[in-house]
Amino acid sequence: MKKWTGILIAVVLLWPPGSMAGEIERIQQKGVITVSLNRDYPPFAMERGDVLTGLDVDLAYLLADLLGVEVRFISPETYDRQIPGLLAGKSDIIMAAMTRTPQRGLKVSFSDPYFEVSQAALVNRPRISPAADAYFDLLEVKDLKLGVKTGTTHEAFAQQLFPAQAIVGFPTAAAAADALVQGKVDAMVADSPFVQVWRNTHVEHYSRITALLTPVTREYYAFAIRQGDPDFLNWLNLFVDQIRTDGTLDLLKYEYFEVMAWAKESEQREERLNLAQFLKNRFLAEKRATIEQQREAFRDKGAKYE
Repeated sequence: MKKWTGILIAVVLLWPPGSMAGEIERIQQKGVITVSLNRDYPPFAMERGDVLTGLDVDLAYLLADLLGVEVRFISPETYDRQIPGLLAGKSDIIMAAMTRTPQRGLKVSFSDPYFEVSQAALVNRPRISPAADAYFDLLEVKDLKLGVKTGTTHEAFAQQLFPAQAIVGFPTAAAAADALVQGKVDAMVADSPFVQVWRNTHVEHYSRITALLTPVTREYYAFAIRQGDPDFLNWLNLFVDQIRTDGTLDLLKYEYFEVMAWAKESEQREERLNLAQFLKNRFLAEKRATIEQQREAFRDKGAKYE
């Protein structure tokens, strides 16, 4: 018994300082949380000059604000380095439009979902039927060359449907889309938000490239952390629940997918919004919407409303 007691004491003494503390306490003691982003994936993470912007970027700032810490961002060169980087301690959390999967769940703990997506595609119009509107229509294209972002669920899904020689890997979804524009591939696949935004911000290619956006799958983005800390996971789930119920996510979706001010090269947000400011903006947006509904009602009645 004394032997095992001695070993236990030795293990405790040799344990790295702070390793028995929870992740939240450790992050707050450091004063900074390191967030791993998806490299060049509009509108979730984008670089505009020296400024990082995007839906995930805004959520990271909100999360850090609630923790009372600063944010440090990293972006692995390839997506398959996201989880290894987290496990190696290079990041504290992955906020990178990451799809929850059982395979990934064996290595990391996922929060509750914050965004629903489907597999979608961009394709060269002459290579597909005019009636095509969904990802699976790509199966009808002969000798297809398909661009995918490596290390993603898009790649894994494509590998189950297309021969290996048809698939061409790229470090980012944007690079795969560029290859499509340059004629190096016939199509590229990604999650529906990327495809929708690319189509809306590249209207100059509309005559040559079409988007296949009819949903064919239901997948969910979530935040990922290292396993073994239920307190941190519970807090993250509370954070997700709050931003979903208080309208923060709806406002961000509206800003990034409808208003799309970020698509203007000159647009740069000079200050970061905290949760209270987001809620204020939501309140003002709802007031504007109510006023517009009133205007429409008056117009329908034939009344003048200026």
